[in-house]
Amino acid sequence: MVTAEFAVGILAVIPIVLSLTLLVAAAAVQVQVLEAARTGARMLARGDTEEAVRAQVMGAAPGTQVQINEVDENAEVIVSRPMGGLGVLPEFTIAGTARTPAERR
Repeated sequence: MVTAEFAVGILAVIPIVLSLTLLVAAAAVQVQVLEAARTGARMLARGDTEEAVRAQVMGAAPGTQVQINEVDENAEVIVSRPMGGLGVLPEFTIAGTARTPAERR
């Protein structure tokens, strides 16, 4: 009788553990993506080329997509990365945006 209760308990705990693991991984990726966007925005505001910014962001956060915009006098970098999609888990995108005023020369 104890074995059957243990088996049912394990089946209830496994999805919770998997969900918590995915949540912690998503939080880590969010921090990584946001920091890469901030670094890219600072580089762009300093006057670095878009190619150098892309290379730096891709090096800091592998597997990401980078979008570079110059809005008014601001340098904006949007970094996104798909995540999830394993088994029954849904796929979603984590994004980070940073905007920095361009430096005047």
